[in-house]
Amino acid sequence: MDSKENKNLPPIEVVREKLEEYGYTSNAGMMLVDTSHGDDDIRLNYIIEKKWVMRFTNAPEMTENRLAELNRLIDRYIDFGLKCPRFIKDKNGIFLHEWNGMTCYLQEYINLSTAYGRLNPEQMEEVWLEILDSVAGFAEKYRNVDLSETFGMYSLFDLAPYDIALGIDEKQQNFNALCQALRGMGEGELVERLEQKHSEVRELIKSVHYELPRCVFQGDENLSNVLIDENRHMVGMIDFNMAGTEVIVNQFANLGGGFKEEVREPIGAQARLDYAIESYREYQERMLNIYHATDLEKKAIKWYEWIALVSGWPQVCFFIDGLKTEKLKNEILGLLGLLADYQLPE
Repeated sequence: MDSKENKNLPPIEVVREKLEEYGYTSNAGMMLVDTSHGDDDIRLNYIIEKKWVMRFTNAPEMTENRLAELNRLIDRYIDFGLKCPRFIKDKNGIFLHEWNGMTCYLQEYINLSTAYGRLNPEQMEEVWLEILDSVAGFAEKYRNVDLSETFGMYSLFDLAPYDIALGIDEKQQNFNALCQALRGMGEGELVERLEQKHSEVRELIKSVHYELPRCVFQGDENLSNVLIDENRHMVGMIDFNMAGTEVIVNQFANLGGGFKEEVREPIGAQARLDYAIESYREYQERMLNIYHATDLEKKAIKWYEWIALVSGWPQVCFFIDGLKTEKLKNEILGLLGLLADYQLPE
């Protein structure tokens, strides 16, 4: 949303008044970062003196209990050695205030750059490995510690906040969208094969899902949420809105590789699958050298990996976009056929 068209913008005087309610004053200029997605999803972020961020939102997910829960998680990340911004209470110990039908709250600002758009390919790969190492190390230290009733966005069966309205987890939503696109192309036989494999893998996962160790993760580990220092190394994380409890090996599976989605020229269905499997193995082996998984976790990660490969959001977008082009259509169909026939350990 263009902030100039946003009729819900609070006047600067209101932002200053709200800041004073938290015990701080400022006469300096403010920078507005508007990350709204329409009138039903307003997200206004006022950066004040590079010390605080005053946030205005109409998202119902932010409650006193949720912010307290996130602060406990943020404290764990800080204890782990990362720089993360805490939420700030007012003098009465309250996080949330109200203005014009919106909720507002105050958060620390960390004056560091995010990694997004600031790294060359070599630096990007290095930072990504640092992200994987941090996730694995965090899981090793905090497995089954203070688990949240809020589930992470990768979660299967247990619904993350943004999945509750539809009643199915995001991966199932993505898979359904892929099957619908294939049916619209007359690929009913392929859909049946994929659905059968999908059901088989989900049943395998469901049989062990609630036995596996869990951890509460930041949950949206991408370059736009990773803070870097002047040497282009990871030093912190921001944006804990998607944080939640996750099966540890499912988190790992969703941070693996992909199908070279950036390559929009045909390279062969088998070559794409081989690349994906190789990159997953490389990344997962790295994480499992840090995180000491049980035998059951090592087995189950292969099942979670298949679900991520066939119904992860980046992958499904790649499939559906590729099916719309003559250049990649047959390759994508071949790739999906390979995934339908892929043999998994039981």
